[in-house]
Order: sequence, then structure tokens, then C-alpha cells
Amino acid sequence: MTGVTRILLVDDSEAMRRLLSAILTAAGFQVVAADGVREGLRRLRTFSPDVVLTDFNMPSLDGEAFARLLRRDRRFVDTPILVVSSETGSQVRRRMEAAGANGWLGKPVDPDALVRAVRSISDFANPAARRASPRPPAVRPDVCGARL
Repeated sequence: MTGVTRILLVDDSEAMRRLLSAILTAAGFQVVAADGVREGLRRLRTFSPDVVLTDFNMPSLDGEAFARLLRRDRRFVDTPILVVSSETGSQVRRRMEAAGANGWLGKPVDPDALVRAVRSISDFANPAARRASPRPPAVRPDVCGARL
């Protein structure tokens, strides 16, 4: 991949958006943050991310609905989706995997694990990697602590 990895961060918590943005920006990523799914969808009109980070629990539309909407849009069908959530149940993880998510990080987030997970999953944003594999790889458990 060439250039800076572009990340769309969708979370309804301002504190989490600030924290995750600070970690990712310090690691050299370009971050555009959105307060919830509706704002995230608006941001996608003018911003094309290499990776999407989303919370699961959000008012109105949740992370599952957001992932399904992304996967229905041909522009984002291959964009890696990493869930960052306090929700850790296996049923929720299975729902997110079925919706198109590629990895999972629990809150509170370990900054190093977050950066490693984004780097690992963003490799798929490379067009050559997309041609080689139809879907982004799931993030390895040792990279992010949890796998879908």
C-alpha cells in the first residue's frame, strides 16, 4: 500500500472517538471520525477509507446495521471492518461476522493492539491483495486479542 492509511472511525462516544483518533493519528494514520452511523454514512460521501472502525452499540443504527450497509455498497464491499466494542459475547461477534466485519477488539482498547490490528487488516486495502483474496482476512487473535 502506498500513502497514508485512511480510517473512518464510527463511535457515538466523543471520548472514545478522541482516544482512538489520538492513538491512530500518532501511529501515522489519517482518521476521520463520525458520531454514529448516520454521520458515518454522510462522511462516506466524500471520504474513501482503507479501513473502517466501528463500535457495536450505538443509538438508532448499530455497528451491525452499519456493516451491512457498507457491504451492500460496491465501493466498500472489500473495505476491512474492525469492530471496537465493549460487547464481547460470541453471539454478537457472529452477527457482526455475518454482517461483514473482519476483526474485533474489546474495550478498553490496548493502544499497541489497536495499531497492530489496523496495520494487519489495512494491508488488504492494497489493490493487489484484493485481487489475490475475495475478502479481507480476519485479524489473527494474537494481533488483536479476539477474532470473529
